[in-house]
Amino acid sequence: MKRVAIDINSVVPYYVRGWVSGIGRTTMELVKAMDQLDDLPFEVVLYSQNMKGIGGRNMNLHFSNKHLYFPFRKQYNKILSHTPFREWLTGYDLLHIPHNHDYLHNPDKSVITIHDTLYFTYPEQRLDHEFARQNYPQLAKKCRGIITCSESSKRDIVKYLDVNEEKVDVCYWGYNSNLFHYDRNRDVDTPYFLMVSCSLGRKNTMNLLRAYSQFAKQQPLHHLKLVWPNVPKEVVDYLQTESLSKYVEICTQVSDDQLASLYKGATATFYPSRYEGFGLPVLESMACGTPVVTCSNSSLPEVGGNAAFYVDPDDIDAMAKYMEQFENGDIDRDDIIAKCISQANKFSWEQCARQTIDVYKKYLD
Repeated sequence: MKRVAIDINSVVPYYVRGWVSGIGRTTMELVKAMDQLDDLPFEVVLYSQNMKGIGGRNMNLHFSNKHLYFPFRKQYNKILSHTPFREWLTGYDLLHIPHNHDYLHNPDKSVITIHDTLYFTYPEQRLDHEFARQNYPQLAKKCRGIITCSESSKRDIVKYLDVNEEKVDVCYWGYNSNLFHYDRNRDVDTPYFLMVSCSLGRKNTMNLLRAYSQFAKQQPLHHLKLVWPNVPKEVVDYLQTESLSKYVEICTQVSDDQLASLYKGATATFYPSRYEGFGLPVLESMACGTPVVTCSNSSLPEVGGNAAFYVDPDDIDAMAKYMEQFENGDIDRDDIIAKCISQANKFSWEQCARQTIDVYKKYLD
């Protein structure tokens, strides 16, 4: 039987600090969903690499695990790529790298998940996008195949990385239905709006704050909660200058359970991003039956469908108007809840796992 090795190094931080970034979350959910499927036509081995020994065994799945006691850093992986050590350790016929890029000894035996082309469309120095622009296209051309999470990302990959569209397969992400689901008994002391995955860059959180500042002049009932691990000083200063500190709550270290509770308790989720490879907060919010106000760019309409409300990312008045309408009960929440749940049900991790398996089979045959 052929063997597929899945690199799960993006998942490792979950077992160190209790939470993980978007790439780590999607990799974890994909592997867990794949583990629930019967009669896989190949063997799966989970590959991890660090000095602490944290890896696949921590996931408690049925798959075999191989761990390399070696630092997982760019400079070390570059050295490692000069030998077939990972091939020897795992015995793979196909290697899946779900985290955009790595240095590989034999890229022709690999499938790479490239989540977006943010490093070309909205480059940010703090995210090491210069490295991505220089190195991602090289691997994209050399690898056997590419997986991405939306048709929008596929178009961008073909355009910016200069690869044939037949090399790129779309496997839409899903959501964890055990966590993110509609709770009819929603009960909160103070109504609030929510934004997840905040930043001063393309996530466009400052424009949302400006909209809320405009809305807050009415002394509304609704507060605003922001999930933001590292809040910049200029945001803290802005809240103080605009007298918003009593209305805006910053949520820093948020577990998946806490995130689900935040979605379920919110009157609406605002996500005015300028660019997304997928837009997981849109899907997770809708799965909880919570209306979403987002933008009609990049992949967001693919995820939001006809269930989301759309604004221009620079239209602060429109964002504030939606806040006012939710505050006054001018929007039929029952109708929107039904649309949100229906749209969310079009996506699942089981479907993503099956589509990913089809990609593996294509390159193993």
